[in-house]
Amino acid sequence: MDPIELSEVLSSIAQNYSSTPVIIQTDFGDIQTTTGEVGIKVHIEETFKKVLELSDVPLIAEPFHWVKNLFSKRSSPIAVQLLDDSNYEFPEMLTMSNLEAIEPVWQVENGQVTFTKGIPAQIFNPAAIRRSIFLAAATGASPIVVDADATEIRPAISDSEAAKFAEGINGLTEAGLTIIVGQRTHTFSPEEIRNWLIFSLKEEQPTWKLNYPLVRGAIGDQLGGIVADKNEVPEIVVKDGELSIVNLSAKACCEEDSVDLIYQAISNGDSSVNLELIDITDGMDELLMAYGVSELISEATTPHPCCQSRVTNIQRFAELIQGTIIGPGDSLSLNQAIGERTEAKGFVEAGVIVNGELTEDVGGGISQFATTFFQAAFYGGLDIVQYFPHTIWFSRYADFEGRKGIESTISWPSPNLEVKNISPFPILVWPTWTSTSLTVSLYSTQYAETGVSNQRSTMSDQCEIITTTRRRLLPDASEELDTFTARYQPENGIGCNGEPTYPRPPDPPMNVEVETGDSQITVFWDIPEPEGDFDITEYFPITSYTATASPGGNSCTTTELSCVISDLENGLAYTFVVIATNSEGDSEDSEPSIEITPAPTPEPTPTPEPTPEPTPEPTPTPEPTPEPTPEPTPTPEP
Repeated sequence: MDPIELSEVLSSIAQNYSSTPVIIQTDFGDIQTTTGEVGIKVHIEETFKKVLELSDVPLIAEPFHWVKNLFSKRSSPIAVQLLDDSNYEFPEMLTMSNLEAIEPVWQVENGQVTFTKGIPAQIFNPAAIRRSIFLAAATGASPIVVDADATEIRPAISDSEAAKFAEGINGLTEAGLTIIVGQRTHTFSPEEIRNWLIFSLKEEQPTWKLNYPLVRGAIGDQLGGIVADKNEVPEIVVKDGELSIVNLSAKACCEEDSVDLIYQAISNGDSSVNLELIDITDGMDELLMAYGVSELISEATTPHPCCQSRVTNIQRFAELIQGTIIGPGDSLSLNQAIGERTEAKGFVEAGVIVNGELTEDVGGGISQFATTFFQAAFYGGLDIVQYFPHTIWFSRYADFEGRKGIESTISWPSPNLEVKNISPFPILVWPTWTSTSLTVSLYSTQYAETGVSNQRSTMSDQCEIITTTRRRLLPDASEELDTFTARYQPENGIGCNGEPTYPRPPDPPMNVEVETGDSQITVFWDIPEPEGDFDITEYFPITSYTATASPGGNSCTTTELSCVISDLENGLAYTFVVIATNSEGDSEDSEPSIEITPAPTPEPTPTPEPTPEPTPEPTPTPEPTPEPTPEPTPTPEP
């Protein structure tokens, strides 16, 4: 083989050798790569020289290592080189190794304190691993298999120490705990006590504390919260943002340090603890805190124009709901709480949405209260049991961040809006209003941290779909996600497919007028006037009108805005209604016309011949008056 052929063969060998498999074994599985990827290649020049020499060389001769040749006809060493490249990237799985040990984690499972074992840190040495691969390559192995060079860092708390801590807590709580409040007593089971615990590490030592909201809620549930002389239900009011109880002279469970006393009792292994009652004279804040309604947990405001009829309904609904208390675990259904909206209850006629169109009904506008209440409940962390978003988007229903889709409508008897209190504390619903806005405030004890974790908008034909994911972080550090979906039509009365949401006959004609005749009446009318800004006749045009007489039922049909009804009885009074017809059917009757009576046309009265006027006698011409004869002038005497 001449030098040129040998050079070509060595180039081919070098190319093939770069794909030699390399397997790095780790505790979490094998990582597969190749010699080329870890920076080992055939050094063609040195191999060329050694092949020509065909002399024996040491197995390891720095900086090159020699391995058996891959030639099939003759043997010769191959020089391999470990590249020193600062841009070389190690396999990603090794660079993702744990840099810090994971400590044991304690939790309560099936009423017992258990733990999850810690995980040591694995810190790999890429340079050492590459050198191991290089040394293995010198043996001629294929594939090349090496163990990962790693340093292990153990958790600060060993598994045995974690187990001992869990056993100790189980022992402290195995008898449960009896809590005594005045004349009331309740024993909490070991399982209940353990569910109050929160575990953590402090200065590399395991420790525990009590979940204050859970403990206070459990005490309130089992020991009654307010302790009154009578079976009084607290009436809580809000004035200038300040809470107060107005109808209660009582004591309450319990003093602010109650949870600390329970902690000490558990730590000491005590089986019981006495908690002190709060007297009303100790302060309103303490009494409210004991009852569990002590702070504003959520609030929502929506605007509206002043002085419309719908505002009357919004404010009346808010007035009826104001002061409602949702107990722990209880639900509030707006329809159940208020019932049907009637004029007797103070509601008036205003705009509503029916079948995707704006129309009028008693109680219209209260969906704005539903939306405002929904937003307060949404951000207050309440469960939303029932809700139904509007089908038409109104900008006034955006939440405090300007988001769409966080809203709900309401009507009677459905759709309904119902929420549930998942906290161990009562929730006070306190709406307030101005001439241009509505605010719903919820007062309780903060329980769940709530916010929007994600929101996206998609299109379905011509409709916009808003999907909102809500995140609730509960006191036990668990996380709950729920999803809310709203679908908005492109415009009033038009569905996602661009067609009317409610195909139907037209509205009745307007302003029916009549004109009498002999045995007939001419009827005139105007085209139907749609409610709101949606006209069904733009999609389903009117094909004809029919006017009908009553009594008798005589009628006429036309495509014009007037027609003549014949064969009526003269002297009989009639009224007339008109209907409009399209491809979906007939409208309702119009308002009836005024009564009118057909009558025969009277015979014309003949015009009498005029009496000629007599010719007057001619006036005689008067005789001219004669001029007077002048008298002679006398001659004067001499």
